This record gives sequence, structure tokens and C-alpha cells, in this order.
Amino acid sequence: MHKQAPNRADDFLLNPTPFLLKNLLVMYKEREIVLAKLSIAIQVILTVLCFLAIGFITDSEEFKYLSSSRELKNAIVVITLLWYIILDIYGMGSVARTMGTSNIVKGYIKAVTTSVCFLFAVNIILRYQVFELTNLLYFGVVDLVLLILYNNSVFMLMRYLRRKGFNSKQILIIADKECIPNIDEIINTKDWGFQIWGIMSDCEEIKQKYVLDYNVISMRSNIKPLIDSNPIDDVIYCRSGVNQKEIKNYLDDCSEIGVGFHYQTKIGAFIKEKNGSPSMSRINTLPFISYKNAPDNYLELKFKSLFDFFFSLCVIVLTFPVQLAIAIAIKIDDGGPVFFKQERVGLNGRRFHCFKFRTMVVNAEELKAQLAGQNEQEGPVFKIKADPRITRIGRFLRKTSLDEIPQFLNVIRGDMSVVGPRPPLPSEVEKYERWQIRRLSMKPGITCTWQVSGRNNIPFTQWMKLDLEYIDNWSFKNDISLIFKTVKVVVVGDGS
Repeated sequence: MHKQAPNRADDFLLNPTPFLLKNLLVMYKEREIVLAKLSIAIQVILTVLCFLAIGFITDSEEFKYLSSSRELKNAIVVITLLWYIILDIYGMGSVARTMGTSNIVKGYIKAVTTSVCFLFAVNIILRYQVFELTNLLYFGVVDLVLLILYNNSVFMLMRYLRRKGFNSKQILIIADKECIPNIDEIINTKDWGFQIWGIMSDCEEIKQKYVLDYNVISMRSNIKPLIDSNPIDDVIYCRSGVNQKEIKNYLDDCSEIGVGFHYQTKIGAFIKEKNGSPSMSRINTLPFISYKNAPDNYLELKFKSLFDFFFSLCVIVLTFPVQLAIAIAIKIDDGGPVFFKQERVGLNGRRFHCFKFRTMVVNAEELKAQLAGQNEQEGPVFKIKADPRITRIGRFLRKTSLDEIPQFLNVIRGDMSVVGPRPPLPSEVEKYERWQIRRLSMKPGITCTWQVSGRNNIPFTQWMKLDLEYIDNWSFKNDISLIFKTVKVVVVGDGS
């Protein structure tokens, strides 16, 4: 039996206990605290570098003395601790842009001024000067400008990427008339990274206002086909009236296929989840209770994205001679195109073109219909062990998995990850049972558990179970382990 999706909302509590609500707040704040500490640590590093640079530039006699003794290490330790504590006290590690630029500048002025004053006092107490007073003030001004530039650069970069569609989420909003200001704010503030796919509402004002630009769907519509066949990452429920049965149905429908579900918190309305833990999230200042059925470790996922990009870039560069040799061999073999481009289904139903070195004859897709009766794989997947369409060089490329090197370009473009469930064809997804759609709740990858566990020897249903098991137990450590296992498969030549 395949793994059943958990029932995501069995119990409803009209009066949530302070303990449960407190836990949710703690869970939400934990991620924000970690990100804030990381931001402060980066700013402290910049401050120390600024301190060293000012010392060398000003050619301070005191700095020359310090740099030739252990006192320099002591000075760096003092600055590190002092700036970390003061920046933290003034909340200058906040990742979310919750205050205006003027307030951010004021915050940095207060933090740096306080830190410099404390540093001056420490210098007097320890009876040596890190800088002369003039140079100390110079250091403070330069550090202030540097930290403000850092804050704004990070924010501007995130805003630019989100406006361009990177790191953004497609959302379906379940709304009523009271939600109109929130919808307008999401539309006008693209920095949040939300793209409205559609609005589900029976409100006439909403229909008239948004029908030309967005999908406006009746509340009588079934949400299942909407989230099953469209690239929707999250469903946001923010109706003023709380319908417990309605929320329960939406939550179950979303969790079964790994789509995030969020509903606005209201006094006296709280869902206690039987199999899993909810978390706190925010859209601007509005608090939401969020339920995720896919990996949601913010820092690990960001690290995974960075690793994917740089690892793929290294692979593309280092294997360039091999790729050139493969391209020449394919051309010599039959004179056809070097690359094969095919539409695949990615994260939550997004379509993209997947690249591979061509391993089949040019008219392989036309011959597929004639070979349908020889399919050796169950389910919607088409596989033949001795496929007559595969070319001579293609057999070698598949055996060594070298045909998949171009997919690292897909990783760099953001369509795929190094490790993740393999991207299926649209025709295969159309034949999925509903529980199998949840494998699309994580970005597809070049390799995964299936690739290192026997590939074509594994039945289709077991393949789907392996993908869901990977998603349910995901960690960056497991990704690294799968990469090493994949390298072993490639070296042994166990591909097919």
C-alpha cells in the first residue's frame, strides 16, 4: 500500500489554549531569530574589516603598535562582542522590511554611535587608543555608511529577484470583501515574492475589480482540480467568516498533494493538527497559521539552493572537455542534433524544458507509438530495456549517465535541483493518482533515491513511494549522501 497523506485537520478548537498559541509564536520566531543572528554576524564581520581597513589607510601610529602585538586580537574581540550586542539590542538584524528607510537609518545611527562611545570608554579603561579620537570618529562614520549600504543592498537584491519572479510563490486567495485591501497590497508590493494565480470568491466587488487581470473563481468550485493541474504553491484563506468544515476540507485537499495552506488567525478560531505541526507566518503585518506538507527548513533550503548553483557551475566548467568530446561523437554517429530538449513538469506543476545529450534517433518520439506494446514499466512511464531507438553513442552515455550533464544548466536556471524527484512528462502527470502528485511539491532533481536504487528494476508505485519518502525525510545531509551514491553508480556504469 502506498503511503496515505495524513489527515491534516481532524480536530477544531474554538478556544485555543495559551500553551498551543505560545508554541506557534515560538516556532515562528525561531526562524526569524536565526536569520537575524546571521545578518548581525555578517554586519560584525564587515565592521571588523572596516576597522582593519581604516587602520591601514590612516597609517595610525597606535594601529601600527597594535598590529605588531597581541593587542590587535584583543581589539578585534572587543569590537566583535560590542557591535554584536549593540546591533542585536537595536534590532538591526531584522530580515523582514517592517520599517521605513528613515527608521532603518536612525536605528543604525543609534547603534553605531552607542558602539563607538562604548569603544572609546573601553580604550580609556584599558589605557591604550585603538585610534586617535579623530580616526575613531572616522571609523564610526565609515562603518555607519557601510552597514546602511549592506542593509539596503540585501533588500534591493531580494526585491529585484522577486520582481523578476525568482524566489516567488504562486498563490490562490480565498477571499471576501474585507480582503480587498490585503489583495491590493499583495499586488502592489511585489517585494514580498507573491504572485496571485487566482482569487476564489463570490463577492461581486472582487469579481468586477480583478476579473480582467486574474482568475476569479466561484466559491462553489472544487479546489482539487485547481491545485492539481495548475502551478499553485500556496492557498491563502482570509475570509472574515470562519467556516470550520470549509477550512478542514481545503486543508486536507492541499496537504494531500503538498500545497501549503495558510489561514488568517482570529481569536476563537484555531485548528489543532493531529498528524503534524502548524507554524506561524506573516504576510506583512497579518499573522497566519501555516500548514506545510513539504520541506520548510528555511536556512537548509537556502543553503541547498546555493549549493545547487555553485556545484552545477563547477560541474559545467570542469566537464567542458568531456562535453565537447560527447558533442563531436554524437555528430559523427548520425549527424543529428547534439542536445535533446523535452518539456517536463517541475515544482508544483511548473513546465520547463529539460536538456540532455541526445541518445536516441532523431525521430524517436514518432517511433514511440509503434513501440507502446513493448513497454516494460508499469504505470504511466514508458521504458524498454533494449530500446531500438537508442543510438550507439547513446547506449554508452546512458550507461555512464553522461547524457544528463546538460541538466546542470537546468539547475543553474532554477528549474531543477541537483537532488530531487525526477521531472516527469506532462503526459505522465495526467495519469497520476492524486497521492502521487505530492512528489511535485519539491523541485525536481538530476538524481534521487530511485536513481541509486536500481532504476528500471523498481516498479512505478515503489518509485513514487521512494520519492515521497525522500520528501518526508529531506535534509541537506541526505542530499550529500545521495550525490556520493550517484557518483558510485556513474563510476560503476550502472545507468540504463
